[in-house]
Amino acid sequence: MSKVLAEWHAQPSLEQARALRQQLATVLEQQQIPGKDDFLLAVAELVVNLCRYPEPMPQQIRLRLLEDPHYWSLELQDDGGSFRNFSQHLNNSDPLEAAESGMGLRLLAAQFDDIAYVPACYRDDANNLMVLRRRREPQSDQIPTVLLVDDDPTYRAIVAAYQGDRFRLIEAESVRQAYSLLLSDKPELVICDISMPEQDGTALFEQLSHIPQVAATAFVYLSGCDDPQLIARALSRPIDDYLTKPVSRDKLLQTVDRVLQRKHHLQERLQRELDQKVTLGLHPDLPEQINGYQCALRCQIPQAGGGDLVMLHQHRILFADLMGHGVEAKGYAFALAGYLRGLCSVLSGHEAELAGLLSQLSKGFDDDPVLSETLATVMAADLGDAGQITLANAGHPKPLLIEQGKVTQLDVAGPMPGMGVDAYSECRITLPEGGRLLLYSDGFWDAAEALPETLLEALSDSAGLPLQSAADHLMMCRNRLSSAEDDCTLILLQR
Repeated sequence: MSKVLAEWHAQPSLEQARALRQQLATVLEQQQIPGKDDFLLAVAELVVNLCRYPEPMPQQIRLRLLEDPHYWSLELQDDGGSFRNFSQHLNNSDPLEAAESGMGLRLLAAQFDDIAYVPACYRDDANNLMVLRRRREPQSDQIPTVLLVDDDPTYRAIVAAYQGDRFRLIEAESVRQAYSLLLSDKPELVICDISMPEQDGTALFEQLSHIPQVAATAFVYLSGCDDPQLIARALSRPIDDYLTKPVSRDKLLQTVDRVLQRKHHLQERLQRELDQKVTLGLHPDLPEQINGYQCALRCQIPQAGGGDLVMLHQHRILFADLMGHGVEAKGYAFALAGYLRGLCSVLSGHEAELAGLLSQLSKGFDDDPVLSETLATVMAADLGDAGQITLANAGHPKPLLIEQGKVTQLDVAGPMPGMGVDAYSECRITLPEGGRLLLYSDGFWDAAEALPETLLEALSDSAGLPLQSAADHLMMCRNRLSSAEDDCTLILLQR
C-alpha cells in the first residue's frame, strides 16, 4: 500500500502554487527523491490550471506526496468543476511562469510514467483527483498492477505475502474504495471478494464494465461465500476465473499469470487487426495538385494508429494533430474527422471564413463528449487563386515561408480548440513564384522550441530542389535531428 510522505491543504491561488512548490521541494530533498524539478513543475502546472479553468472554481485543494514499493506519486484533489482540457504549450523556461502561461500536460506526460485524472462524478467524495506517478526503478518490463478487494485485512495480508514482487498490489476494503482505485491506478487485474458488508463484488464488476477506460480489466473472484444465489449472480457475469478461499499460493499465482497472459494475447490480436484498419483508414494523404498548387505530403507513424489528421474539402486543407500516440489517438482522429466533415458540409453553402470554421470547431471541443476528452491543434489553409492563401491557426505550429536563401515563420496563431475561446483571426499571404509554404505537426519540430540552425539550413537548401525531393530532404533532416517517437507530418505547397 502507499505511504503518505507529506500532505498539504490550501486554497488554489498563484501565491499558494509558489508556497506549495517550496514546501514540496523541502520534502523531496529530505526523502532524496530524484527528479525534483519535474515534481515542482507538476505542482505549478496543476495548481495554476485550477486557478484558471474549472467552473465553478475550487475552494479547497489537497496535495499529497506518496510512495509505494514501485512508484513515487503526486496526488492533487480539488472540489471545483472537472477539467476537460489543458493547454499544451511551453512558453517560458521558468516552471511557475510556464505554468501560468498555459503550459500543459504534454510536457508532464513526457516526464512521468503515468498520469491519471478522475473527475468528481466518479468519486464518492465529489472531489476531482489528478495523479502523477514515477517509477522508483527503471524497468524493461513493467510490473502489472493488481487490485485486491476484500473487507478482511487478514486475507489481504495473506495475498500480499503470496505475491512478493511478482506484481504491484493495491488494496481496497470495499467496493466504493476499489472503484476510486480502478480509475486512478487502472490495474490490469482485479481480484475481488464476493460477499462484503456495503456492496458485494458483483456491483464492482457492473460499475467497471460501463466505463470504457477500465472495461477491459481482467476480473477474478476470490471468495469464501456460501450463498448460492449470490454465487450464481457473480458467475453469470463474464469474469475470467473464480477461486474459493482458502487458496494456495501456487494456485493463486498460476491463476494470475494465466489470466494476464490470456488478456494480453487477446489484446494483441485485436490490436493488430484494429491497427491495420485504423492506420490505413486515416493515413494522411493529399493529391499532388490542388487548385493550381503543387503539393507534397510526407508522414511517418512510428506506432500503429497515431494522431495526425489531414483532410481536403474543396480547396481547403484541414491539418490536425491530436495529443497521444497509437490507436487511442487515432480513435479521436476518427471522431474529429467525422465532426470536421459534417461541419464543412453545413458551412460550405455559406462560404464560411476559416476563422468562423475554427470557432465552430472550438465550440465542438467544448460540447462534444468524445472530443472534450482529448487535446488537438488545427491548422486551416484556404488555397485561393493566384497564390492567395488564407491561414487560420488553433494552437498548431506556425507555418514557414521558404524562399531561396530565406526562411520566414508566419505570425499566425490562436488557442487550441476547447479552451473557451471562439474568436480566431486569419492571415492572408501571397505565395511568391518559386516560394513554398510548409505546414507541419509538432512531430516535425516542437512548436515550443526554436528551429535549430541545421534545420534552418536544410529548409533553405530545399528551396532549390524539386518539390517532392524537397519534402524527402526535410523529412530525412528531421530524422537526423530528433527521435521518431512522435507522429510526423509535413505538407509543402508551391504555385
